[in-house]
Amino acid sequence: MKQTRVHKRLKESFFSGAILLGTAFFVVYALDTQHLPRDAGTNLTARFISANGLSRGSDVAIAGVKVGRVTAVTLDPQSQMAMVHFFLEAPLRIPQNSLLTIGRYTPTAENALLITPTLPSHKAIEPRTFWATPQTPLTNTQEPISLEQQISNYIFNIGNLK
Repeated sequence: MKQTRVHKRLKESFFSGAILLGTAFFVVYALDTQHLPRDAGTNLTARFISANGLSRGSDVAIAGVKVGRVTAVTLDPQSQMAMVHFFLEAPLRIPQNSLLTIGRYTPTAENALLITPTLPSHKAIEPRTFWATPQTPLTNTQEPISLEQQISNYIFNIGNLK
């Protein structure tokens, strides 16, 4: 009877330890997948009228491909505009006049920061001012348009839909 009790405690201890070890593994794995290397990319900022639907950890995508993560969404107290801080993986760079919107890049994905790089016009642009830099916020942005707003625009013929 004593051996059965000791055997039972050993089994309980073994399985408890295995569960704790498994939990620790998943925590380390989750933390590892949520952080991008800080030395392999660029931190940029964009100014939006509304950053509705975007939060820390949201994806950043170009042409439907995840290329970074939103690191913070804050409010600029002077302009009362949303400041979206994001990390763009190296070796990617985007032009300063790129269009940034908030939406979904797949039907099942959550809201993401969508970047549409724009090419310069025929005018000559200085190379040092062409690429987005951490010091200058991107301002060519569009606030998100909800599905309800799009349906309303279609029904009430707003926006010259014919």
